[in-house]
Amino acid sequence: MVRNKNASSDQMSRKERETALRKEGILLAARQIFESEGYFNATMAQIAAKAEFGVGTLYQFFPGKQTLFAEVIITGIEQFKQGLRDAVAEKSSWLDQLRAFVSYQLEWIEKNPEFHRLIYEIFYSPIPDLAPHIFEIYKDIHKETMGLLQNIFAHANRNNERFDPDLMSLMILGMLHVIGDTWFMNLLNKTPSNYIQGILRVITGGEISE
Repeated sequence: MVRNKNASSDQMSRKERETALRKEGILLAARQIFESEGYFNATMAQIAAKAEFGVGTLYQFFPGKQTLFAEVIITGIEQFKQGLRDAVAEKSSWLDQLRAFVSYQLEWIEKNPEFHRLIYEIFYSPIPDLAPHIFEIYKDIHKETMGLLQNIFAHANRNNERFDPDLMSLMILGMLHVIGDTWFMNLLNKTPSNYIQGILRVITGGEISE
């Protein structure tokens, strides 16, 4: 359940609100610097300048660059997960849910190429003690997205369709991952969102409305 942001803020003291806003500002600035510079080139001084805080203030919240980077990645992943949940939950029919799932994933990839690159940086240029932790978080998100898709196809089968939920989930996630990776390598002939209708046609076996 999504908390009422205003109600939560009302329960916080002024000092707690100021602390939360500072941390939020630091994370936003850090994400922008990491995305533009990469983990290894980014400095705490650059992040502090972007956030308009002193470097000492950053270290009050985060003991080092690696911890801050991990928090940026985890926060981004959590935002992605919540957005995906909300997109699917807003739809009632299984086909609309599937469209929402595929659309959200591909549009997110298209709109967040720099964040996608940061994930690559973790796994292909291992950062000490960080890659295993992020890998576990990725396992969790993979499990959840698989579950969402399986539920969508179980919903379809209750409406007289005949899908194998496990197989269809693997097929769709495979297509999405390949599109994302190919987009990252600048090898796609069109943007990720242009593949939405094609994926839906493959799954449904025919023409669908826009």
